[in-house]
Amino acid sequence: MRMEAGLSASLDQKVVIKTAFVSYYISMYNSVSRGIGFEDSAVTADEIYDFIQDLKHETGKRIPDVTRDDVKFCFHLLHLSGICKN
Repeated sequence: MRMEAGLSASLDQKVVIKTAFVSYYISMYNSVSRGIGFEDSAVTADEIYDFIQDLKHETGKRIPDVTRDDVKFCFHLLHLSGICKN
């Protein structure tokens, strides 16, 4: 029972970290888009996933492994909280 609780806490922590990371990069992507004249344009999970992958390969920075489903999940949470639109 104790091991299961520790495993669950570890998985929860990973989900929270990925969600915070993806949320940050969604915000960064939106800022860059606004800066180049794309005010209020819709952003897709695929665009954010590709953006993160490009940063990972072009900057050489240590970036968590993020799947398309992680990005979609983050969008879902942001939508539920009222922060983003469909």
